[in-house]
Amino acid sequence: MGIDFYYIAGSTPCRSVLMTCKAAGVELNLKGVDLQNGEQKEAAFTKINPMQLVPAIDDNGFRMGESRAIMGYICGKYAPDSPLYPKDLQKRATVDEMMYFDIGHFGKSIGDYVLPQVFRKQPADKEKESAMKEALDKLDRVLDKKQYATGNALTVADFCLATSLTLADAVPVQYNLKPWNNVATWFQRMKNLPYFTECNKAYYEFAKKMTSK
Repeated sequence: MGIDFYYIAGSTPCRSVLMTCKAAGVELNLKGVDLQNGEQKEAAFTKINPMQLVPAIDDNGFRMGESRAIMGYICGKYAPDSPLYPKDLQKRATVDEMMYFDIGHFGKSIGDYVLPQVFRKQPADKEKESAMKEALDKLDRVLDKKQYATGNALTVADFCLATSLTLADAVPVQYNLKPWNNVATWFQRMKNLPYFTECNKAYYEFAKKMTSK
């Protein structure tokens, strides 16, 4: 039957969940939510997620929101032995650490720099760019001598970080990652995953459309 997945295709956290499910082999019943027309505030969706946010899931009556919590739940239930979200407490803590780094610093700094350029066509802000560069510096150090964010195994933390970085990779920014060789190598590795394009193309297409207006 699969899990009912309430989402919008271009959303960064929604795309992280999509990548997790592809990697874990979990089938989703995709249910788009029309945020522009306020569908998330209607009674039917509010029953799914009282916070009125996407993403959200309904797994045979079990309902929850928040992308990182959803990713952990999906791995725990459907891929419990997978390194995507390891059982070992210390390895899992390191995955959590990188997901928190993404939501609190890495992804936030990228969004602060990129999204005003996409949605409001504002010029690049040098101060916000500086904060993003600092975040890239940190990730570059973390990735030293590693294939992925927490070691040599792909985890859900990589999905969070990679979907955040797509914001800077798409037009109009297309940020040059050459100064951060470890980040650039890792990001290309992520883009080579067989499901990367399928899960992320909606944002690239959306950004292109916004830029052309």
